Amino acid sequence: MKPGGRIGDWISGNAGSLGFYLYALLLAPPLARALKEGLARAEPLWIPGFLLLAVMLLEPFGLRWKLLFLRRRNMDDGFVPQGSMLGIFSAAGIGHMIVTMFLGMTMLDCWGAVGAGSEESSGWWGAVIVALILKEFAELFAGAGQSAAREPPGHWRERLADLFLLAYGCVAYTMWWESLLDLGEIAAEGWGMKLALMPLLGALFVFLYLPLRLPFLLEEYHLRPAQGRKGRIVAELAIGAALGLYPAFF
Repeated sequence: MKPGGRIGDWISGNAGSLGFYLYALLLAPPLARALKEGLARAEPLWIPGFLLLAVMLLEPFGLRWKLLFLRRRNMDDGFVPQGSMLGIFSAAGIGHMIVTMFLGMTMLDCWGAVGAGSEESSGWWGAVIVALILKEFAELFAGAGQSAAREPPGHWRERLADLFLLAYGCVAYTMWWESLLDLGEIAAEGWGMKLALMPLLGALFVFLYLPLRLPFLLEEYHLRPAQGRKGRIVAELAIGAALGLYPAFF
């Protein structure tokens, strides 16, 4: 195989990750600033709110379909997933719940339904918490079982699943990381303050970064050998941390 072919295959196999990295580097910071400015105004932000609602509702379908196609690949290739990633998936599940709750709160904030401290606001927030918890359980059950897709890998449903999971990761990244923490303010601080904050920020980022990279984790478990897994996961976290924390330094 020609070198160009190998490069093309690598890009095709890692298109989702590359798309997420480019988004985090180029688009997430300006979109987060625009969101902050919008939330500071009195007018509701209907479109961002509905975008949040859409990605939260569509993600369980993306997860279910992606798992079906990953199992179909295993059947076609005769590959049996190696090693256990229960600890990592458990941490990702907890982090996913936290991130989803924050997205729900931001959605209501976009619509002006929280922040006033009224009984009506409390009622909306309570209803959203219950709905999001049920959504998380539904997503958990959607990923259970051993059924596989009837369609061959590469079917349009798999591409749509990739899009749903990527959309959730990108939107959630913008909402909770770039919007919650103003790293631009940290960039104005001295190096002593930056170095003092980095361990805390780094640990928080790594913990809540995993839920945004479900496509990577799923493919790591279903498609790749256990040998070298620790290095691949560490490399993924290092790339994410570099992209997530660079605004605090520049």
